[in-house]
Amino acid sequence: MLNSTQIRPDPFTSPPAAIQDEPHFHLLFAELLLPRVRRALRAGFEQLAPELPLRGLSPVTFDGGISADLIDQFRPDTAFIVIGGSATSSPNRARGDLKVSCKWQASMRFSEAVIDQREYKQAQVNFYMDQHNARHGYLLTNTEFVAVKRLDGEGRLAVSTAIPWTSGGPGQLSVLLGLWYLGMLAAEDAN
Repeated sequence: MLNSTQIRPDPFTSPPAAIQDEPHFHLLFAELLLPRVRRALRAGFEQLAPELPLRGLSPVTFDGGISADLIDQFRPDTAFIVIGGSATSSPNRARGDLKVSCKWQASMRFSEAVIDQREYKQAQVNFYMDQHNARHGYLLTNTEFVAVKRLDGEGRLAVSTAIPWTSGGPGQLSVLLGLWYLGMLAAEDAN
């Protein structure tokens, strides 16, 4: 599917330019990533249109967390939601958390510092995924992308290997491809 669908090139610096703070990262995310992932998802679902019901898929789009159902006024940073749903009724099928790398890094997993270990547990990601009965989520910083999968209702998580912004090319997963793939997983109705 990806080889037969062409999307007009629209290059940007990878990794993005220096990030000043979290609001700045959110702005760059909205400008650089949201439109590209949306276009890629739209192209993928157009290609799969005749097979969507057979595969148990509902086309999703990628947006800010406010576009999904707000439960107890908790709003994640991003959302993968079913196209055509309303903000009051669309569950967030794969919630995302945007952080600057000084606040979170995948390497915190191996840190000796208690504060790093506590932050690494990603209770916030798990909380939002649990709220929406979502199986997938992610963390994105200005340096890396990490996918998260809920393994059960007890809070056990599978955390992917970090994908750096500098990764990409033939045979390598990039941040954009990782986000697109997560969107395709979120499209599964059984998830």
